[in-house]
Amino acid sequence: MSVVVQDNFLDKEYFEGLQDEIIGELNHFPWRFSMITYDSVGYQMVHPVYENGNGCSKIYNKLIPFFEKLDAYSLQRVKINLLKREEKIIEHGMHIDIAYAPENALTSILYINTNNGYTKFENGDKVESVENRLVTFPNSLRHAGSTNNCDAMYRCVMNINWIKRNK
Repeated sequence: MSVVVQDNFLDKEYFEGLQDEIIGELNHFPWRFSMITYDSVGYQMVHPVYENGNGCSKIYNKLIPFFEKLDAYSLQRVKINLLKREEKIIEHGMHIDIAYAPENALTSILYINTNNGYTKFENGDKVESVENRLVTFPNSLRHAGSTNNCDAMYRCVMNINWIKRNK
């Protein structure tokens, strides 16, 4: 498997509900400050959804239909990242999300808003940030995210580390 891109992955109404929950102007979504550590400089805001075998966010239950659509057998980690707009695009360092993941582990990124940021892969592929786009790839494929510098105030993505159900 290489990089798989799926546009309009979630039902429009369901996606817009999640989007409003996460980045709606009137919502006070609980973000944490986090340094970006992949040999780069910067910080981001993060919201853990699933870690250490437990749903740890009020949004977790709302994401169950999304996890079912992925056909996820096991979640390893789910978090939402929010990077502020910069004067120029900053590309962060290449990395894998989970160092000692099983061989069949996958990483998916659900883009929450459209902007001119992107995800770049060590194999040369580049995926633009388009809302409701899902990109899925082997956990072992190194990748890097970026900031944006367009009219969007931020770049927001949901990062899912998971294992697909065997059929």
